[in-house]
Amino acid sequence: MLSVIIPTYNRARYLPLALASLARQTITKDSFEVLVIDDGSSDNTAETVKNYSELEVKYFRQNHLGVSAARNLGIEKAAGDILVFFDDDAVADKNWLEEIEKIMRQEDIITGRVKPLRENLWKYFAPHYYQGEIPLESIVLLEGNCALKRTVFEKIGGFDSNLDYGHEGEEFIFRAKKNYRIMYYPQMIIYHNYAFGFINYLKKQFKFGEKAAYLKTIGHRQKNISSTNQLLEKSSLATKIIVKPLAKIGSLAHWAGWIVGALKYKKYD
Repeated sequence: MLSVIIPTYNRARYLPLALASLARQTITKDSFEVLVIDDGSSDNTAETVKNYSELEVKYFRQNHLGVSAARNLGIEKAAGDILVFFDDDAVADKNWLEEIEKIMRQEDIITGRVKPLRENLWKYFAPHYYQGEIPLESIVLLEGNCALKRTVFEKIGGFDSNLDYGHEGEEFIFRAKKNYRIMYYPQMIIYHNYAFGFINYLKKQFKFGEKAAYLKTIGHRQKNISSTNQLLEKSSLATKIIVKPLAKIGSLAHWAGWIVGALKYKKYD
């Protein structure tokens, strides 16, 4: 059985779209369960889940502890042997769970491809969303599009709750790769936008910078598989003129977050 775990925080407006995409999956509804882990939302997330009728959804609520703690609660409450992680603002391809079910007969940890939910400039800031057209061993775990056997968590533990937002998949893979290979499968597709707008993009970069500082304190060096510049190579001049300055501003936000993180997590040194 597959257990689909969706951590969420104040995303009631997006959640029905994510749930609807799971209701349209090509596998039977009795072959998977859906768990929504509410990370202390102050909107109407609870009512949204309760009133959703297309799919039976298990709802759990915790205090606002962050996405890693929410995923860990989902792991604890899930009934399946295969745990699938999905974002609350994403849409799953109709064959998503069917592909996962087949692939997981031979793998322990898999991640997939993310396509833009809507075409916009923010896709240039997520080069890790696409790793090619053939399966390959990866150093990336896309937290909103991945599946792992329960035995993996039993062996190496859950997500680091200090990473309440940002780099939680990267830290997990840092531990997991000592015992497992992480495989990328391009046919495992979801649709998701990297950012909702400029302010949201800057906030993400700041948080990623802060958590990058934490990774450094625990002895983990980051690795990048590609860059925004590589995605821009075949784009128009107009796109390059817009994206490159945004990337530089985002870099400044990242470093500001890193400075804050370096001070915040100094106690871990």
